[in-house]
Amino acid sequence: DRSWPYLTIHVAHALERARSKGFKVPPAVLDRAQDYLKSIESHFDAVYTPEVRRPLIAYALYVRARLGVRDGARAPTLLAEVAVDKHSLETLGWLLPVLGDGPESKSILRHLANQVRETAGAAHFTTSYSDGAHLLLHSERRTDGILLEALIGADPKSDLIPKLVRGLLAQRKAGRWSNTQENAFILLALDRYFATYEKATPDFVARAWLGDKSAGEHRFKGRTTEQHRVDVPMATLLKQGAADLVLAKDGPGRLYYRLGMRYAP
Repeated sequence: DRSWPYLTIHVAHALERARSKGFKVPPAVLDRAQDYLKSIESHFDAVYTPEVRRPLIAYALYVRARLGVRDGARAPTLLAEVAVDKHSLETLGWLLPVLGDGPESKSILRHLANQVRETAGAAHFTTSYSDGAHLLLHSERRTDGILLEALIGADPKSDLIPKLVRGLLAQRKAGRWSNTQENAFILLALDRYFATYEKATPDFVARAWLGDKSAGEHRFKGRTTEQHRVDVPMATLLKQGAADLVLAKDGPGRLYYRLGMRYAP
């Protein structure tokens, strides 16, 4: 039987991830995978439209880079084949780590900022394929996972990153997402998020002040999903008048917070 390009790239990706986590993977298998990925375009059938070919090439470039071979020439030419807004978001997510820190990456980041759907606490991307989605095993939430990991590498201070994480966690049902594609890419992204932002075990006191008056404090110790809520009555705000709201953290760990106001005229 003929090989299935997406499946082959995906297995090569899985083997590289296993190797990066300390599992033994036969070098000969990875070498053969590299050869296949390098010649990925020769394995496309006639039914593979440009809309399908581009994300497959981008995924192959991404996995090759993880295997230690960064193709700095093919990635820019692939991006230049059409305008940035004509590429699927998955294509852009796979290209970002390969392109490095340059004008192409900045163009992609601007486009992503314009494409995201945001609420007060979460963010979500959508991409679609008019034809051939089955050749990519496309799944909607997979896009969020791919872009989350890409943003952590390309723009680690982006405000979208924690909002994407919150959005993904909120979409779980019975502790998982819709299918193996979503589970794999989202867990990979969350693993990188944890390694990047959650290295220190939380052991801190969070405090809030409204002007020169304390609005509350709470101690967080250990890894937990515990939340603490502080409500300040509207009457207090009106009585005090304009004042700065100050948040502070004393101790190691990452503090997540959300500020909101509920009122009626």
